[in-house]
Amino acid sequence: MPNAIFRVQSHKFTQDNIQTTLICSNCDDVFSKEFLLDLEGQTIEFKCPVCGTAGEADLPYKTEEEREEFDDDLDEVEEENVEEIKSIIK
Repeated sequence: MPNAIFRVQSHKFTQDNIQTTLICSNCDDVFSKEFLLDLEGQTIEFKCPVCGTAGEADLPYKTEEEREEFDDDLDEVEEENVEEIKSIIK
């Protein structure tokens, strides 16, 4: 059972990861950690990299707005790649 709670101070979603800044409830130190995007919304257990205490953090979900923005960005990149490939083929 975890002895500490890691509070998410800030987070950023990238294409592959969730970049988080966390605070350990045991030592009050702030640290950064990346998690796979597949872990979005889950409670994750790990050790504090500062004091070594086992704890858990609740990873955030993307908001609907963030999901739409990400999908739009992905569509834009796909279109650019298709156009680039077409120009190479010509």
